[in-house]
Amino acid sequence: MKILMLVNWKVQYTSKVPEGVQPPDYYVEGEPYWFFRYFEDKDTEVDVVDISSFPALERFEKEKIRFYIRQTLKVLPKLKNYDVVLSHGMQSGIVLCFLRKLFGKGDYKHIVFDIGAFNSAKESGRALRFMQYAGRSLDGVIYHTPAQIDYYRKCHPWLTKKAFFIPFGTDTEFFDPEIIEQKKTEKPFILCIGYNKRDWKTLIDAYLMTDRSIPLRIIGNKDVEKYVDEKGFDETGKNNIVVLDKVSIEELKMQIANAAFCVLPLKNFNYSFGQMTMLQQMAMGKAVVAADVPSLRPYFVEGANIKYESENKEQLSKIIETLMHDKELCESLGQKAKVVVKEQFNEQIMAGKIEDTIKYICRK
Repeated sequence: MKILMLVNWKVQYTSKVPEGVQPPDYYVEGEPYWFFRYFEDKDTEVDVVDISSFPALERFEKEKIRFYIRQTLKVLPKLKNYDVVLSHGMQSGIVLCFLRKLFGKGDYKHIVFDIGAFNSAKESGRALRFMQYAGRSLDGVIYHTPAQIDYYRKCHPWLTKKAFFIPFGTDTEFFDPEIIEQKKTEKPFILCIGYNKRDWKTLIDAYLMTDRSIPLRIIGNKDVEKYVDEKGFDETGKNNIVVLDKVSIEELKMQIANAAFCVLPLKNFNYSFGQMTMLQQMAMGKAVVAADVPSLRPYFVEGANIKYESENKEQLSKIIETLMHDKELCESLGQKAKVVVKEQFNEQIMAGKIEDTIKYICRK
């Protein structure tokens, strides 16, 4: 089988494995890409095309129209050489969907990893109508949030028999706590990671209701500091809250390793987000407190993580206060979390289910 994968991020094309780069972010010539290294069929060939373009066009596609035209145009002449085209996200799939709807599907199958539920699960408007028209050309959809099937039934009913739920799996080798455990240097802190789609307001308000005996560290969006400043100052400075900008993946792993526990504050949306962050932290043996939202519900396991009602700062505050003063509970949750990821939510399990799904769609 020959597969073309269109990803909605930039990939480093190289002749050897680069240091400090996650497998989805590099492609080594002649070696299996990302989760494909776990496929049983070792004859599977995978080519990867990312969103790289001219800087101005890149910005326009990413920030304005939010889908990638040039990426699809680059591969159009080569599509006849593939059995399957996998688009990771509709940003990298919608143009091909539209062209197949207009001019015919061809001999290959087109499958989308629907991370954002077709434009953030919108239920009205021109964008929805366009997605409904173009999406009819799809041969299959893979999604990581079970609740998305309700959205398909409502807005894309023809997809329900072509949609396949596969739990997300993280790379337990890359996020192995044993590799960096001996490098821990800092005093513990509470960690929140994320660039967008985080409910920082609820987190900060909840934290300020505790005794703040352990600092809160927020990494990924420096703009959050404006809200922290609005809350005033105490003898610790900004109420024992530190906000940092984005960091490298290796530094991020160090931050996770040094954390007492992690918090993932999310609002209630019916599409996939937050799972990668949650599972990476669990894989590194950390207790994670996360909002009870549709995207995370399959990944909550008794004794391995803690959930709270989304936007309920009082409830979140009580949980944070408890974990601040119960080191044994943090360690117990973290140890169970690491086992759960290895046994249920690892990349190899995900890859096996993806391979089975691709073969099933191709047979049909």
